[in-house]
Amino acid sequence: MSKTKKILLTLLGVFSIILVGVVILLFSFTQSMKADPDEEKKVRDQAERYLGETFDERTEIYDVLYDNMGNRGYFEYAAKVKHEKYGTHFLVFFNDETGEMEDTFLSDKWQDDAEKEIRPYVEKELDDVLISKEMEEIAESEDWEKIQEEIGDHHQLLLVFDEGIGKELNIDPNKPASYKDYDVSPTIRITISRKKQDTDEDHFNEMINNLKKDKVLEHGNMIVEYISSKGVPLEDDEWHKKFLKPSYSFTCR
Repeated sequence: MSKTKKILLTLLGVFSIILVGVVILLFSFTQSMKADPDEEKKVRDQAERYLGETFDERTEIYDVLYDNMGNRGYFEYAAKVKHEKYGTHFLVFFNDETGEMEDTFLSDKWQDDAEKEIRPYVEKELDDVLISKEMEEIAESEDWEKIQEEIGDHHQLLLVFDEGIGKELNIDPNKPASYKDYDVSPTIRITISRKKQDTDEDHFNEMINNLKKDKVLEHGNMIVEYISSKGVPLEDDEWHKKFLKPSYSFTCR
C-alpha cells in the first residue's frame, strides 16, 4: 500500500470517529431537550399534594413546564396551575436549593393586578399595550407568523415581582394582600415597537410621576426597550430609571 493511500485511510478513520462523535452528541442533545414522562408525572403528583395542603380555593393543574435550557436553575419540572377564583396562572415545583415544594402564586397574582392598574398610565403616554396574560394567549400558537401578526405594532408591558416574594414576606396565599400594602420594588419592562422619539423620556417620567402620585406604584425599576414586531432591536441602548418614595431617583443610559 502506497504512503498516500495510508495517509488517506488514516484521515478517513479520523473523520469517521469525529462524525460518529458529532452524531452521538446531537442525539444526546436532542434527547435531553425532551421531557421525561416519569418526571412530569412525579411533579404533577407532588403538586397535587402541595396544592391540597396549601390552598383552600380550587386550583387546576393544566400542564407541566420542562426547563430544558436550565433558565431557572432551581428546578427542571414545574406544574402549571390555574387558581379558579382569581384566574391566576402560576407554577408549583420542588426547589432543589431549599429542598421544599414552592409556588409562584403571589408574584404572578401581583403581576396580573399591577399590570391592570399600570396599563392605563402606559397607554395614556404610549397608546395601546399588550399585557402578560394577552401575550401568553397569543404565544400559545405554534405559528410564528401568526404570533407576529397578532402582536403587530402593539407595545408590550411586563411587570415582574421576585418569584419567591410570597415566601419571603410570609403571606398566606389564601389571604393574598395587595402589593400596595408592602414596600416592594418590581421591574416594569416596556417594549416599544418603533424607534425612539425625542419626547419619549418626557412621557416615561410623566408616567412614573403619575404612578407615584396616585400611589399605584411608589417604588420600581422601569426599563424601556425598542424592538420591532419581528424581534429586531431598533435601538442600541435601553432607557432605564429606578424610582423611589418620596422623590429620589436616578437615570441610567
